[in-house]
Amino acid sequence: MNNRDFWAQKLRSAIKAAGSGPSENDLAGAPILTYWRPHVSRHGAPILWGIASGHPRLKGGWITTSQLVSIDVDKGWARTASRWYALGRPFSDYERTIAKGLGMEEAPPGFVQMDVPGYRPLDDLSLLDQLLAAWRDRIRQDDTGGD
Repeated sequence: MNNRDFWAQKLRSAIKAAGSGPSENDLAGAPILTYWRPHVSRHGAPILWGIASGHPRLKGGWITTSQLVSIDVDKGWARTASRWYALGRPFSDYERTIAKGLGMEEAPPGFVQMDVPGYRPLDDLSLLDQLLAAWRDRIRQDDTGGD
């Protein structure tokens, strides 16, 4: 199996798992992603970026996830090609904290700029939901040979 087929299989498995959402055990063992922010590649691949803790392979600190396939902000979870994540505070909270520390009442949009090479931030969560639906459809279409 080549690398592309391997990742396509991981994505299909993750999409299937995300359909029913995580179990309590999935989230209990999941890394926590704090100050998370969605990003999208020029090819339309969504990821999350944030501070990870409890990751089984990476030290704590700022990370980018593998491709995001589903997210439920209200229930506090995200599913990527590789694993479940429990969602901590979003990046907008980080921006507000910095703004307040500078004596500002509010953080204007894009107040804190952090570059993730090859990706653009996507702060509109309704747009993220649309992007994820299109991304899952694209993965499924690739799986069926374009049918």
